[in-house]
Amino acid sequence: MSARLFLTGLTVLVVTAGCAAQAPATRTPEALYLAVEVREHGKTVARPKVLGFEGKNITVERRQPNAASPEFRLVLMPREEGQGYGVKLDLQLPSGRRLGHVGLLHGEERRVILDQDTELKVMLMRVDSPEFKALVQRAPRVGKSAI
Repeated sequence: MSARLFLTGLTVLVVTAGCAAQAPATRTPEALYLAVEVREHGKTVARPKVLGFEGKNITVERRQPNAASPEFRLVLMPREEGQGYGVKLDLQLPSGRRLGHVGLLHGEERRVILDQDTELKVMLMRVDSPEFKALVQRAPRVGKSAI
């Protein structure tokens, strides 16, 4: 009887281990760089450049000291979609709130028209990419001397 019990236990263990190996692995969210240009009535009102994670909301706002509400607030919600990313856009300006969505591949820049007066240019890169590293190396550094 103990041999039968041993074989049953071993079978359960093998089946459980096999199922565990088939379970989807949890992955860490992709680190992303987003550069956005916000234009209202043809005038640039903001150019935030932010780092964040896929699947996490990224909030950017500009507020004067002691102001009750921000002059500008943008919430970016990047999610993996197919080969690229879908980014939901929630923009709040003094003239009102605007919502939008854009699909982007790594390194792609796209123009998004939210209404007749408001448009955004959005660019997305994966932080671990050679293209992002080249962008960072090329950017001028404030406070560094050439000597």
